[in-house]
Amino acid sequence: MPASAREAYFALRAFNVEIASIKDASRLMGGRSRGIGQNTNTSEAGTDSSLGSRLRMQWWRDAITGIYDSMDSSQIGLQHQQSSSSSDPLLNSLVASRKHNPTLRSLEQAIRTHGLTHTFLRRLMEAREVDLDVMQYETVRDVAQYGEDTVSNVLYLSLECAGVRDDASDTVASDIGVGLGLITALRSTAFRATQGECSFPIDIATKHSITMDNLYTVLTASLNGGNGANATNNNAQDANEAKEALRNATVEMAKMASFHLQRARGNQGVVPKEGRPCLLPAVCGLQYLSILQEECEYDIFHPSLVGGSGDGSEGLSGVERRRKLKLMFYLGRAWLTGTF
Repeated sequence: MPASAREAYFALRAFNVEIASIKDASRLMGGRSRGIGQNTNTSEAGTDSSLGSRLRMQWWRDAITGIYDSMDSSQIGLQHQQSSSSSDPLLNSLVASRKHNPTLRSLEQAIRTHGLTHTFLRRLMEAREVDLDVMQYETVRDVAQYGEDTVSNVLYLSLECAGVRDDASDTVASDIGVGLGLITALRSTAFRATQGECSFPIDIATKHSITMDNLYTVLTASLNGGNGANATNNNAQDANEAKEALRNATVEMAKMASFHLQRARGNQGVVPKEGRPCLLPAVCGLQYLSILQEECEYDIFHPSLVGGSGDGSEGLSGVERRRKLKLMFYLGRAWLTGTF
């Protein structure tokens, strides 16, 4: 990443993490406050968490809009008049909170310095807000569109941080975003299942007869080292069928993700040299697909993918350490050569 674009790039990434974590944070806090496993009204719990999430999302939406409004010379005088005449303590508190948020301040500097497109940021926030109420997408196209609206828009903005603004580069970024969006859905399957959500869209789930019971059965067996299937399902054959159905669905989504990433790899030559570092996230996606296919045989709940063994190199197993070293090698090679 060019030195002139690094601060803006990291500010953009920090902003993306902030709004992406709103949904998960509300679900986790809701579960802690009510107690997992208690007999509670789930609709009321969902409403409470959704309200808090929407308020946080609205705060970011208003803050970003305020930045662009302040950049419009025709609005400067009007904004000054409105701010000076406002006597609402709540409104004044919200406005003041924006000045003390480090992520927002860094993002504002990036917007002003690099002229980041408001439309990309708005699409990103709108997609995240719609996703607050989504438990399972209808079709695989919806999952791909979510990847386009989130990951691809972050890549468009990253390219703008590096001074790259052309349709050909955006097309490559679009393919990477869709591919990474599908991969994110696969990687989050285990976590989403614990939250009562299904990462597989309804059309694929129906096609392969995947239910939440199937997900729980296979996940439990995986976490127990393959010894828990009979404990949750008296018929071992049914458990094996559920695992095979899950594998088939994983293959279908993984192949679609691979198609988009491979197409982006073939067209990456059109991206100017200064914009190539923005495409490095594709390396992580390609490595994950390689591990999923070659080492895990499309077992999305393979223990090496969902187990984990702590933080830091001292707690990593040999397999995990090898994967991390290989990823660092691939990232370094892509950074040096400018191609992934």
